Amino acid sequence: MRKAPLDGIRVLDLTQVMAGPYATMIMGDLGAEVIKVESPGTGEMSRTFPPHFIQGTSAYFLSLNRSKKSIVLNLQTHEGKEIFYRMVRKSDVVIYNFRPGIAERLKIDYGILKTVNPDIICCSMTAFGPDGPYGAQPAYDLTIQALSGAMSMTGEPGRSPLRLGIPMGDLAASLYAVVGVVSALYARKAEGGGGQLIDLALLDALFSLITYPAVYYFIGGEIPQPLGSGHQSVVPFQAFPTKDRYITICAPTEKFWSALCGALGREDLANDPRFATAADRLRNKDELHAIMEGILRQKSCEEWYGRLVDAGVPCAPVNTVDHAIHDPAIRHRDMIVEVQHREKKFKMVGNPLKFSGHPPSTYQGPPGLGEHSEEILVNLLGYSREDVKRFREANVIQ
Repeated sequence: MRKAPLDGIRVLDLTQVMAGPYATMIMGDLGAEVIKVESPGTGEMSRTFPPHFIQGTSAYFLSLNRSKKSIVLNLQTHEGKEIFYRMVRKSDVVIYNFRPGIAERLKIDYGILKTVNPDIICCSMTAFGPDGPYGAQPAYDLTIQALSGAMSMTGEPGRSPLRLGIPMGDLAASLYAVVGVVSALYARKAEGGGGQLIDLALLDALFSLITYPAVYYFIGGEIPQPLGSGHQSVVPFQAFPTKDRYITICAPTEKFWSALCGALGREDLANDPRFATAADRLRNKDELHAIMEGILRQKSCEEWYGRLVDAGVPCAPVNTVDHAIHDPAIRHRDMIVEVQHREKKFKMVGNPLKFSGHPPSTYQGPPGLGEHSEEILVNLLGYSREDVKRFREANVIQ
């Protein structure tokens, strides 16, 4: 059995909050040595986010920062920069999500770092790119969802647009960051060396996921509208209320439509001229949905789920998080893991990547603030214990 896929890769992580920390956590799970470079004081800002804490550390921070080390480093000082450059010489990747201009002001941008280590790969994550019409305008996941078009399609018809339940603007960029870094590492190896800058904008990442709705607009001028849990092209294909919970039903083909009519005890619907073909069902979807809702409300979600599964109809209950966590498929795939934070263990969501030629991910708990400062300075960079003491007294580290 080989080592972890990214074993031997060292990543310097200067990212904060969600976009970036999720990416570097995935890299850490895959075996990279991820060193989180944090500012003196409280460190990465999300360490203090309410409402939940484990032994003084925010649950938000803990959910995004396992499999990492932490060093506290004052990059505003000359010695702090020199320590960072020394780390860059021994690293493969530097990733940050500063607003445009901040990395340059700190003198840790790619233009500087490639003179320190010509093979360094930098990933710069910004809201809109380093320049352009929005410049350094501040942004959050909500504003990215709004600008991308994703928010305009989310919600119920005729009602206010809704933010996606998960921060997909941040998460899409994080996943692209992993793809970009791994691609750059592969290119560096294939080409015999040489780093590069990955310029990644959150808006670009989320907008890229608007696939067929954009093509529908380009070809037919169709502007996608909120559909609730429904679909633009096929019905029935949405969530329906039962006696207790919602259930999703997907019957876009004639095979599934016929099976659904049988499971509902309404075989006559299969021959109803209003619903005879997929085009008929789409044209008369309001009538069809009203009929289905009246039937489905008569039994519980569990009862309908059993009947529909037996009939071979694609379906699923709409799980709340507590149900999803205990779902047998999630458990079977070992997607709930337990990690250690100081003296306490807690559960969190695992990594979905499984490799046939590599061992499963080993999850290390999120680091305490500056927990590895001395280890990194002495073991990796070759500083003496006396140097470490002097750095602490000069507020270079903590």
